[in-house]
Amino acid sequence: MNENTVAILMSTYNGAKYLKDQLQSIINQSYSNWHLYIRDDGSSDETVEIIKSYAKKDSRISIIHDTLGNIGSVRSFFYLLEQVDSNFYMFSDQDDYWKQDKIQKSILLLKQHNHKRKPICVYTNLQIVDDNLEGNELLLTKTWQDFPKLFFTNNLYGCTMLFNNFLKEKIKFDRLNYDNIYVHDWWLALVCAIFGEIYYLDEPTILYRQHYGNQIGATSKNINVLIKRLFSKSKDEKSLQSTILFAEELEKLYGAELKSSNIQGYVKNYATISNKSSFFNNLKIILRFPPKSVHLSKELFYMYILVFNPRLFFLK
Repeated sequence: MNENTVAILMSTYNGAKYLKDQLQSIINQSYSNWHLYIRDDGSSDETVEIIKSYAKKDSRISIIHDTLGNIGSVRSFFYLLEQVDSNFYMFSDQDDYWKQDKIQKSILLLKQHNHKRKPICVYTNLQIVDDNLEGNELLLTKTWQDFPKLFFTNNLYGCTMLFNNFLKEKIKFDRLNYDNIYVHDWWLALVCAIFGEIYYLDEPTILYRQHYGNQIGATSKNINVLIKRLFSKSKDEKSLQSTILFAEELEKLYGAELKSSNIQGYVKNYATISNKSSFFNNLKIILRFPPKSVHLSKELFYMYILVFNPRLFFLK
């Protein structure tokens, strides 16, 4: 494979309704040196037939066959990443639509940095559209790339990421406990923030289709949303639980490699919460390593949950 080839990894599941649009948007890319690898996660609709028809028309599209069955999106994307060898990787969802210069702009940004020596990941904004690909709102209004903020809230959407093989090489597939990995893109963002560099392109490269069951309201930080979150904490509670499970995995896999005292402090302390969660234990931790966010209200909200609902974090 050419050293500049981008491996695009797509996991599908009952995606027949929008899949043709997405595949065509990839075929139409101005950057043509790509190869699309698709693994189907047990679809019961026409998804597989659509993939096969496009694979016949374009030799850059390959179907990854296995006997794993339905393993869920996290395991499916990581399986693809483990099986495919390339210098550069992108993830693709089955229901979005890529702007024509998505790959070109991402690869140009990545190559401006030291991608031949360390893990590098770049990501972009997203343009929110409806079922008919209409809409102009941008999803990301604030972004962050430092570990403490990413530790509590991810803003790297996998469908906009491009990363190099140095980042893949840090993923210890054989030791990874997938039950502790909430989403694949968040995990990759954390590993890259620890060992490499993350860069952001402040323009949309993707039409991010929002349809039933794919809500984005939680990205808003207006007062009405914050009040609603006080009475419906499940999303924030799940996010914090994911952070603690991530901490356990990071400590298990990379504890001896953590050079930054700040990162080490967050990982080691939050990794203990599952076994030691209590009012006083959690209070002690947040006084030294408080939750971080670009929004003060979220930091306070997370502190409140950690201290006043400690039983929530008995995750074993």
